Amino acid sequence: MKRALTFLGVFLAAAIFVFAMVIGLNYSGFETLFENEAGMAEGSQYIESTYSLAGLADFIGEHPEWVSITSYNINDPDSGLFYQEDVPRSLGATSNLFLLIEYERQVTSGLLNPEEQVALEDIRTFALPEISENNHQKLVDTFEGGTASLEEVVNAMLQNSDLVSADYLWFRLGEENIRALVDTLGLPDTALPLPFSGMYMRINPALNDTSALREMEFPEFANESIQLAKELNNDPEFNQKVKKQFDDDRLSLTFMQERDALAYFPRATTRQLTDVMVRLLKDEVLSKEISEQVKAKLQWPMGSEPIARSFENYGAIYDNRMGLLAGIDFGTSIYDGHTSVQAIFFDRLPVGFWVHMSANHMQEDFQQRLIWDPALYETTLNEISGSNE
Repeated sequence: MKRALTFLGVFLAAAIFVFAMVIGLNYSGFETLFENEAGMAEGSQYIESTYSLAGLADFIGEHPEWVSITSYNINDPDSGLFYQEDVPRSLGATSNLFLLIEYERQVTSGLLNPEEQVALEDIRTFALPEISENNHQKLVDTFEGGTASLEEVVNAMLQNSDLVSADYLWFRLGEENIRALVDTLGLPDTALPLPFSGMYMRINPALNDTSALREMEFPEFANESIQLAKELNNDPEFNQKVKKQFDDDRLSLTFMQERDALAYFPRATTRQLTDVMVRLLKDEVLSKEISEQVKAKLQWPMGSEPIARSFENYGAIYDNRMGLLAGIDFGTSIYDGHTSVQAIFFDRLPVGFWVHMSANHMQEDFQQRLIWDPALYETTLNEISGSNE
């Protein structure tokens, strides 16, 4: 009896310890899940049928409200996949393409030195707790000395979708220069990249009046987001206040509200984005030298063995945030030598379905295989053809 009681006491103590470690130390995470129970169930009816890419193609054909695709062989631009290609979609971190182009323009002009050492603390000024923290941490972990070259910051922005590096670069490049570039590329104002920290502060109801957002035109949202990011950068007291709020309660939004707020972010159409990619491949973005430098940096995925196995060359920018899975890319298939450009956006997806796609890296896999897998290409073409009709 004594042995049984001793065993029971040890068992209960262990159970309490495990509960404290798993639940207690991660209580905020569990609390977030409980608060977003409805969101996590949203779209669950689509999950079982979309574990395969063929199933995902079927989903795409049935839900034009959430997906836009432009994908074609650059030598045969009139035939390809064109699906909701003129519907403006949230750009997310794919807007970093424009920051990359402007960066290379300034490097080529001698305005920026890519070897300049940047203090990571200066970059972290724009870091918001609980917002893409893991992506930025990859940069921090890589450079133990506390500095990184400007070139390495740009690479982190591209390869890790690091929003913090993007914001730092945004201010280094200059607002007027970025606006001028977007105008030069012939894109509408809504494609203007904005500081992510400013946008996330603007949609946070604990920091700002968000009731006016529904009636707000994009230029006003852009200006307010830029001003907030400037204040975050220049006012230490404001910076501390903002970071404390994000640390305590993140965005003060449910997952579904966070997803819906993508409507206020910069947007563009997949047709416009693939047009930029074609000009890039033809060395017509500003100059041949700039185009070549941009393409070289975009080809970071070639360091992956599966990518190198299927492509002669491949370049991309991806994004993955609540409700959004997006990518712009170009690639030459190793099997038949054709080169395609693509822009594929899953925009404002049901939260539960977004979690399913995100966890299984389905968007990136789908996008890459559309270039080199003719069976998936034909399946997708058939599915979207019925919807387009």
